Amino acid sequence: MRWLGLALVVALFGAAAAKAQVVALGDSSTRGYLLPISDAWPAKLEALLRQRGLNVSVANEGINGDTSEGMLGRLDSAVPEGTRVVIFGCCGNDNKDKNHKVFDHEGNIRTIISRLRARGIAVVFSSNSGPSDAATAQNAGAPLCGGMYQGVPPEELEDSKAGRHPTPKGHDIIAARMLPCVMRALGRKS
Repeated sequence: MRWLGLALVVALFGAAAAKAQVVALGDSSTRGYLLPISDAWPAKLEALLRQRGLNVSVANEGINGDTSEGMLGRLDSAVPEGTRVVIFGCCGNDNKDKNHKVFDHEGNIRTIISRLRARGIAVVFSSNSGPSDAATAQNAGAPLCGGMYQGVPPEELEDSKAGRHPTPKGHDIIAARMLPCVMRALGRKS
C-alpha cells in the first residue's frame, strides 16, 4: 500500500513539474478590458505555446485600471509558487489622471522585478507607458518584449472612456509578438 501512495505522489509531482506556469501581470491591456478573458492575449499566447508542443499554462492576472502600486500589492497572490515566467505589462495607468497617482512609479517597477527574480522567476517586460519604463525594467534585469501595442495597427485599437484597448485581432498580434520572448524565458528556441 505504501508503494501505491508513493507512486501516486511521484506521478502527481511529475505532472505538475511538466506544466510550466506563466503569469501575465498587468492592467486592462493584459486583462482584455471588456473582452471575454478567452479573447485576451494571455489565452491566445497559451494556445500558441501549446501548438509548439509546450505544456504551458498562462494565467491572466490583468486587472482593469491597475497601477504599478496595485500590482506590487497583489504580487504574491497573483504569482503563485511554481511560476517560471512573468510577463509584466505595466504602467499606463500610473499618474494617468488625478485618480491614479503613483508616487514611486519607477521604484515599484524595480521592486516587482527584483522580488520576482529573487524567487527565481524569469521576467519579461512589455511597457504600455513609454521608454523610461522600459529602461527602468531593463536596468532591473527584465528584458524588453516591445511596447504592449507594438505592431498593432490603429484599426485594431479601440478608443473608450478608459483609453485605448486592442480588439480581439489586436490581442492576436500581441500574443504572436510575446511568443518568442516567452519561449526564450522558458529556455526554448522559438
